[in-house]
Amino acid sequence: MELFNPILHSKLNSKLDTVIPRTGITSAVLYDGSITVFDSRLRGFDIGTCLEVIEHMEEDDASLFGNIVLSSFRPRILIVSTPNYEYNVVLHKSSLTSQEDDPDDKTQSQSFKFRNHDHKFEWTREQFNCWASELAARHGYSVEFSGVGGSADTEPGFASQIAIFRIGSETKEDTPRNDEEVTHHYRVIWEWDSSNCSRSAF
Repeated sequence: MELFNPILHSKLNSKLDTVIPRTGITSAVLYDGSITVFDSRLRGFDIGTCLEVIEHMEEDDASLFGNIVLSSFRPRILIVSTPNYEYNVVLHKSSLTSQEDDPDDKTQSQSFKFRNHDHKFEWTREQFNCWASELAARHGYSVEFSGVGGSADTEPGFASQIAIFRIGSETKEDTPRNDEEVTHHYRVIWEWDSSNCSRSAF
């Protein structure tokens, strides 16, 4: 993170030479923090996305993330994508080996099993479906599944699988607890509004 801060800092603070088209967005804030830690300033947004992220976490942390987001952040919609492990046979053009083979020999086989050396896990469609369905039921959301790359109608399915969580219409909007109202764990690193174009908080 620190290695890229100077570059990010210069980009965010550079004056724009072209006129920005009006989009209805009048302000933006960039936060730095962990997705497994709650910050009340981000509670109740219309939509949250977590695209190709959870596989870079330990599985326990991925479960923690799901519980915290749906129980505390409470976005109306949450979109999560992650690789479909079963699709790796297509990418590697080789026979798919079982995830349960040689569990202690993870370092030697992971380069074949997983798509990226930094992936801590990759889920099958059944595993992802189970994870997302249990989360949705626990926190009053519905969930539907989709994906990108490949096809749902052809084995082994999509290359990356997507879960779209929607808060239930019968779910009452929770009033933040007093302790949540001052839960500010994230650091603001940049702010923008339409009146002054940009303002850095580095």
